[in-house]
Formats: sequence, C-alpha cells, structure tokens
Amino acid sequence: MSDLVPDDQIERIVGVGRHRKAHFGRAVSSEQTVYVLHSRECRDSGRDLRECRYSVALDLGIDPDRWAGDQDVPVVLGVWNGRLIPLLRASETGGKA
Repeated sequence: MSDLVPDDQIERIVGVGRHRKAHFGRAVSSEQTVYVLHSRECRDSGRDLRECRYSVALDLGIDPDRWAGDQDVPVVLGVWNGRLIPLLRASETGGKA
C-alpha cells in the first residue's frame, strides 16, 4: 500500500502546486520512488488517499518504459490498464491540466 507524504512536503517533492482536479506525480530516479500529488478535489473528498485510483494504480507498480523520458520532472498522471502513467509534463500544460 502507498505511504502518505505530509502535505507540507509533497508539493515540494513533486515540484508543482496542488491542482483543483488533476493529479500530478514525479518519479524520483535516485530513490526509485514515484510520488503522487493528489488533486484538491481528491484530498478534500474525505476518503483515504490510499484508496484513490491513482494510489491503487501505483501499488500495482509502474511500467519503466512508459516513464523512461519522464523521470525527475513533474507530470500530469493518468491510469492506463490499471497502471500509473505520465500523460504530460507539467511544464507543457501552460498552467492548465
């Protein structure tokens, strides 16, 4: 099961501010760890963030090939075939996700 990272640390680790609806993440290669920054909507829902579909997908592991060019940068996250994937680099969103 995914571990929860304190609110005061997760935005700094991922490298972006919390978005209203989009989930962001960062694969930190030196730690071999993927961090998920849950959306404000998800965080404010009152449910355990470890039950969010993005956390559940992360628990299943990642496909390293899908993450090869997107490590160590913040990305917009998606779920494909039950696995967590990077959809778009945060720098490419123009502030919109």
